[in-house]
Amino acid sequence: MKSTESSLKASRSNLAVVNGLQNTTSYYKVLFVCYDNSACSIIAESILKRWGGNQFRAFSAGINPTSEVHPLAIGVLKAQRLWGQGIQTKGCNEYLKDDAQSMNFIICIGDRPPLDLPIKWPGNPTIIHWRISNPIVDGKPKEKALAFKKTFLELENRIKLFILIYERERIKKAAA
Repeated sequence: MKSTESSLKASRSNLAVVNGLQNTTSYYKVLFVCYDNSACSIIAESILKRWGGNQFRAFSAGINPTSEVHPLAIGVLKAQRLWGQGIQTKGCNEYLKDDAQSMNFIICIGDRPPLDLPIKWPGNPTIIHWRISNPIVDGKPKEKALAFKKTFLELENRIKLFILIYERERIKKAAA
């Protein structure tokens, strides 16, 4: 884990000299999407905000959003010191409007991509699906909490790798 963190920090410091991307911003915009935006996508957004530095902006949304964040998602985010006042559920429609900012990546999280996932997004982003363990399970409270912790760790590892890959990609393009 320490070597990944060191690599992330070293890679970020090298990016200070890199200008631009495909669009006019100097960072990647990533929208995490799950069915209801109550757990996985909210957790992923929070993790990318922690690890993404100035090179990434994180957002989350749901195909059919609930009215509130799952209490166990709040618990795991608080335990990781990632819970903040501004965290709330949102729908995909917010990111599909004509005046919506375009994303570089749409990352769907879940057992399979949502059937209702919109095909057309502003800016024609890359759409990716990550198969992540469902944190919402039946069982005793301890089992439920462990499922959320497992999902958090899966997402954190995947996001750290995602950051490393795309930061290195930007460095290669800048050097070319």
